[in-house]
Amino acid sequence: MGTDIPQDRRQALAGIEEAFAALTASAVPGRMRRSIAATGGPIDPSGFPMLRWIEAWGPLRLTDLAERVGLDASTVSRRVRDLEDKGLVSRTVDADDQRARLIELAPEGRRLLARGREAHRRLLEEALAGWSTEDVHVLGDLLRRFTAALTSTG
Repeated sequence: MGTDIPQDRRQALAGIEEAFAALTASAVPGRMRRSIAATGGPIDPSGFPMLRWIEAWGPLRLTDLAERVGLDASTVSRRVRDLEDKGLVSRTVDADDQRARLIELAPEGRRLLARGREAHRRLLEEALAGWSTEDVHVLGDLLRRFTAALTSTG
């Protein structure tokens, strides 16, 4: 398998792999940690994606959240409990099933997420300061297209 990919395409794909390896190297996570620290919130880097997912899909059951993010329910439960202990998410009774609980952002979680987004935008602006606005739009369009292609290939 793989030999059916033309050589020039193979080289282009290798360039993407290298770019992603560099993106996930120590420099970017360090910048992200500083960006998160700038929010002044009581959260670690893994908490922000969880808050974003809960905002986008919530209110929802913990099992539904775990299924959507591809993690086991016990892992998601620990992360949600940590966010709940910090006052960033809350659980409410599911009106359709009184035995079940729904997870949603608490007001402080919404405020922290807004501060996090602003901090991330400042980080992106710093990294892309030498780029034209048109190039930033193109990058955004290509990343959305790439994400859609990855998520549709299962």
